[in-house]
This record gives sequence, structure tokens and C-alpha cells, in this order.
Amino acid sequence: MSAGGRRRLRWLAALATAGALAGTVSALVPYHQRYGHACERDPADNRIVMLSGEDINPGRHRHELIKEWERRNPGGPSVTLIEISGGSNSEYGEALASQQLGSCRYDILLLDVVWMRTFIDGGYLEPFPDGEFRPDNFLPGPWWTGTGSDGRQYGIPFKSDVGLLFYRRDLMPEPPRNWDELRDRTIENLLPSAKTKVTAGMVTQLADYEGLTVNGMEAIWAAGGTLRVEGRKVVLDDAAVAGLQRLVDETTRTVIHPASTEYQETESLKAFMQSRVLTMRNWPYAYAVLKADPVLRDKVGVTELFAPPGASGGAAVLGGQNLVIPRNALHKEEAREFVRFLTDPRRQCLLFTRSGYVPVRTEVYDRNNTSATACTELWGEPGERADDAVEKADTADARDLRELAGVLDRALRNARPRPAVPDYPAFSRAFHRYLHNAIVGSETVSKPDLERLLTACAGWTPPRGQCP
Repeated sequence: MSAGGRRRLRWLAALATAGALAGTVSALVPYHQRYGHACERDPADNRIVMLSGEDINPGRHRHELIKEWERRNPGGPSVTLIEISGGSNSEYGEALASQQLGSCRYDILLLDVVWMRTFIDGGYLEPFPDGEFRPDNFLPGPWWTGTGSDGRQYGIPFKSDVGLLFYRRDLMPEPPRNWDELRDRTIENLLPSAKTKVTAGMVTQLADYEGLTVNGMEAIWAAGGTLRVEGRKVVLDDAAVAGLQRLVDETTRTVIHPASTEYQETESLKAFMQSRVLTMRNWPYAYAVLKADPVLRDKVGVTELFAPPGASGGAAVLGGQNLVIPRNALHKEEAREFVRFLTDPRRQCLLFTRSGYVPVRTEVYDRNNTSATACTELWGEPGERADDAVEKADTADARDLRELAGVLDRALRNARPRPAVPDYPAFSRAFHRYLHNAIVGSETVSKPDLERLLTACAGWTPPRGQCP
């Protein structure tokens, strides 16, 4: 076989692997990569090219930061932000395929924290020089998501994330503390004699994607259950199965809005805004969107998700994104400078006050022990009063931000990571596909079947035919 033929086979193998991880990859790989040209950029291309998913936070203020960077660096490298649409699977597929093919197209990738292990173990990332970023400047949870098994830092936290419970204050003065309370209040408000009619008790994300995995993990924890890794096996206890079964059952009882089976984050937020639903599970970005609505802004509250039995704080998934530099990036030094700019406390505060991003810098949380106070002091221009700076926010005033900051502070302390398995994307696809089928079909969750499926698809052995 010719050298060109062998290169073609290697390329096809790499693309097949990425395609198994995300079905959209083949449509996303650029034309020139399909024919074996690994580094398609001109070395004289002075741009910093950054890949991320779509920004669902209001205001698209990442673009404002890019403009500020270019104003502060006249004659320096510009920044091109490429946003992949189609959800997390599409973003993951493009990022992984580009690195498997040895592409130098991107200088920075914005990766979900659960993808870090795949990219680090694959040797696709450039470690940051020791001491360039101090771990004590960042929240511990987000920082460790970017640390490799060799102790080197491959990702710098850009934003954190944690699930929250939003509720309608005009329909119930206090939020429900657990599933039983939510069910009772839903039934009360669905009765013909109810003064205030509602559509459902909760709207959330139960479509067949990563958001359902997150909802499943949070349902397990709310029931006091565990999904854990023992050696090379995924194990669920009885409480975990009961929590997942409750997620299935409450959807059929209209405690959970049945259309949630088709919803991701944006759709569930729209349903909460347009329907009379008591609560919504979503990420912090939704707070800024709700506060921008003149009808709902004073009717909506936010709190932690349901706590496990006997616990004082809610248990939610720890999410977030890290800034990483690919091993084949053209402009590594310039990319590191841009990472320092994006993670500066002032820019972190701008994204918090204007777009609902969850900051990762400890300075934001340590000043007077309230993140909102710290952000009002850091974000304002010299000589500007703190509250005046926050009042410039597009959606929320100082009081709103202090409410959100207090909830975030508690929620982040109780947040939990998703399972650490060799192939998390495959594990997650198997998990959310199983749950989605159970919810849509009103089926019983089988502990042995689910354990076997998750173990088979977690990456310790080659994926079997049952893995989606």
C-alpha cells in the first residue's frame, strides 16, 4: 500500500473513533482535514483561534471581552472565536476530531470539565508552565478538574457551574425542599378548587443528551443514593435505583412537565417563562434571563436543589469549562496570555454581573465573604461607586446579584463531580439513553441491567454492541 493510502487509512480510523463518540463529527471536520492535511493554517496567521460551544448566557459578553483584548493589544494578535452549534456532542466531536487528526486549527479549546480526562490521557494538550497560574487563586473543585495524573496543569478554569432550583414566588412563598413537598404542592395546584392553576410542578432537561445524565445523577443524590466506581465496575445502591425510578414516575404523574423529555436547557427555560410551572431545574445563567423579563423578574426566586435525606444542603452536579491549549497550537505563548486575560478577576466579575457566569477566582468569593460585594468592587471603573457598577448589569441589580451569590456559595460547597471513568462520553450516552427510554416508555429501572450497561460502556473494555 502506498504511503498516501496508509495515511488515508489512519485518517479513517481516527474519524471512525470520533464518529463513534459523536455522530455529528463527519459533518464538522473541515474539507482540508478530510484529505490528510493536518496543519492547514499558514504559519504567518497571527490570530488566536478559539473553539467553544454556543454561548447560551445572555448578552454574548465573551465577544465584548475579545474586543477589549484587541483594544488593549493594538498590533498584537486578534482573536477569532468559533462557536459550534448543535449541543455538547457536536462541540466535543469537533474538538476531539481536530486533535486526533493533528490539526493546528485551534490555539485554545474551551472544554467541559468532564472531557478533560479524555484530552489529557490522549496527549492532546499542552501543559501550562509550573507557577504560571497559582492554584490558590482558583476554587479547588474547578482547579482540580484541569490537573493531570502527573500533577501538571492542563486546563485553567474559565467558569464553574452548578445546578439550581428556580421557583415561582407568586405561586408559592417558599420553595419545596424535596420531591415529596414538590409533589404535594403540585397536586394542590392541579385540583379544580385550586385558586392558582399550574401546568406542572417542575420543568427540566430530560431529552436524550448529557443534561439527562446530570438530572439522573442529581435524582440519585436527592434520594440519598450513590453511583460509584468499584475497580472496573459501575455500582448503584438501592437508593440510587429508587431515585432514578422516581424521576421516571414523576414525569408520568405530571409532577415533572411531560414535555421535559424533549427539552434541553433553552427549551426548559422558555417553558418556565411561558407556562405556569412551579419550579425549574437549570444552570445559573437562567437567573440573568429571568431577571431581564419585566413580568417575571419579581416573581422568581432561586435556591439549591433538593438535599439528600438528613443533609442540610442540596446535592447538584459540578459543571464548568476549562481553557486548554492544544499540543499542536500555532500560538501557544499568545494563547496563554489570552487565558490570563480571560481569567483575570475583573473579567470574571463582568461575566458574573452581566451574563450569569459562575466565577472561578477565589478573590471573587473571599472579599467580605460575599461574592457579589467583591464583584461590585472589582468590576467598577476607578473612582466609581460599587453599586453603580453593578447597576450597569444588563439584567440584575445589586440585590439580585447578592441573592444569587449567596445561593451559589452554598451550592458550590455541596456540588459533586460526575463519575470518573476512562470514557465518560460513552458512559454518559449509555446512561441518558437508558433513562430516556425508561421515561418515555414508563418502564421500571433495572439495577442489574443498568449496572451491566454502564460498566460495559465506561471504557475499561472495548465498547460492545449494546453501547449507543
